[in-house]
Amino acid sequence: MIRLENVSKQFAGGSNAVLDLTLEIPDGQTCVLIGPSGCGKTTTLRMINRLIDPDSGRILVDGVDTQGVDPAALRLKMGYVIQQTGLFPHMTVGANVGTVPRLWKWERARIERRVDELMELVGLDPAEYRGRYPHELSGGQRQRVGFARALAADPPILLMDEPFGAVDRITRERLQQEFISIQRSVRKTVVFVTHDIDEAVIVGDRICLLKMQAQVAQYDSPETILTRPASEYVAEFLGRERLVRRMSVVRIDPSTLERGAPRDREPHVSLGSVLTEAFAAALASPTERAGVFDGDRYVGAFTATSLLESLRRSSAEGGESVAAGV
Repeated sequence: MIRLENVSKQFAGGSNAVLDLTLEIPDGQTCVLIGPSGCGKTTTLRMINRLIDPDSGRILVDGVDTQGVDPAALRLKMGYVIQQTGLFPHMTVGANVGTVPRLWKWERARIERRVDELMELVGLDPAEYRGRYPHELSGGQRQRVGFARALAADPPILLMDEPFGAVDRITRERLQQEFISIQRSVRKTVVFVTHDIDEAVIVGDRICLLKMQAQVAQYDSPETILTRPASEYVAEFLGRERLVRRMSVVRIDPSTLERGAPRDREPHVSLGSVLTEAFAAALASPTERAGVFDGDRYVGAFTATSLLESLRRSSAEGGESVAAGV
């Protein structure tokens, strides 16, 4: 667990990048820091691994004040991924991935095994890519290598500063899904900085939406922030496309389903599906109707209208109106 207690940081000129920030990041979850440019997101991230030291307050990792830990030793226990990857251009992909294990003085055979394992994990064939250099890779491939390097020594914490911001939209979406898949299997404690609310909703277990000077506007699950914004500031930050984003987190309401028997060759989704998945299934059906299963048990069917009712009920619970633009 990471805990920031009344942390402040002031830069030259007297301006506070971070002012009295208190934040707790649970073990094994992805916490996304998001907010306007210059609000203190990256400064907060860099204070966690002591690339920057706070002027006041404390940062604790598993109850230990990081000010009492050697900065180099602290950073070796935290994976760090940045937008431009920071790969060493004169080193091969394999050497880049094995950087931290070498610093830990692992045996060579163990490093080789770990490099191969991680390259496969991020979707790069070791036989094909291990001996290449960063300039021979695409932007998306370099980001994968940077992610693999951050995971190399199996650190409990990952710090990610706009890691997918320098690639095209399609590659970015693939990297986001790959990150989610890997995080489900390794369950690191992740602090993830982004300026993109869609990315925050997709990758985050919790979202910390900041105002200037890292003042917390709302800190909650993506679903709660989208369905129950804490203030007008939060609602305005989420913007007009919030309806689409909400559909990516709101799940099918079983009470809105049509009962009866399943139809032959009717597309279907699982009961826990979010509305975007359900709409896609309905649109793939000639009748715009799809079934819902809870494991092997048929629960009912839905149409676009009943999915809208799920969204309306979610809005009602949050005291909002879909018709008002959500």
